[in-house]
Amino acid sequence: MKQQIDLFFHALMFYSRIPIGKIDYSEENLQKAFRYFPLVGIVVGGIGAGVFALFALVFPSPVAVAATIAAMVSATGAIHEDGFADFFDGFGGGRTKERILAIMKDSAVGTYGVLSLVLLFLAKFSLYLSVAPAALPAVVVAVQASSRFMPIAMINSSHYVRTENSKAAHVRRKVDGVSVCVALFLAAAPFIFIPWKISLAIVFSYFAVFIALKRYTERKIGGFTGDVLGALIQFEEIIFLSVYVAMTPHI
Repeated sequence: MKQQIDLFFHALMFYSRIPIGKIDYSEENLQKAFRYFPLVGIVVGGIGAGVFALFALVFPSPVAVAATIAAMVSATGAIHEDGFADFFDGFGGGRTKERILAIMKDSAVGTYGVLSLVLLFLAKFSLYLSVAPAALPAVVVAVQASSRFMPIAMINSSHYVRTENSKAAHVRRKVDGVSVCVALFLAAAPFIFIPWKISLAIVFSYFAVFIALKRYTERKIGGFTGDVLGALIQFEEIIFLSVYVAMTPHI
């Protein structure tokens, strides 16, 4: 049990800004910690759901939704949104593999990145606002948990293309079978609160987006980077919300 808690803390340390104190860090444990990546999503989603419930007691829904998004971004340190912006800067501004990788590695945010973030947050805000307030906490947790499984699928089915050391170097190795099963269970668990027909449509949509992005990045750069994984999570989050809103009565 202590080892599993340590792996979970590795996941929290690397994929959130939630304080956890000191841990016995190792690259091996960080790679195994992928099994708890969806659990990090449950924690982040739980924070968002709690903030929404509190703000909804006092403020109208638009304010509560904005606070929810801000809380979740604060909890993760915008690590995945940063990857999303870098993805659009790189693939929007680069023409060759080398140039795309160089742009994504640059810490500066360009025009494509800024525009992508504006559109991303507009989409999130409008879609979350379109979810019935009573259902929104469950939706927030489900989307945050399930979207975080897809990078594991990318790691195990594609190729990490950077050769130099980077903060995402631990994704070079495939995720072991036990970790995949644990992550899949944790990602699927919150779907118990989502109608089964909507859940099925979301799963199909998830893999459609995954296949499209995988083929695109492999054609352009031969595989994926950490920024591609971050962008994948954001794409999946948007497709989850889009399918859910499209299949539920409008409020």
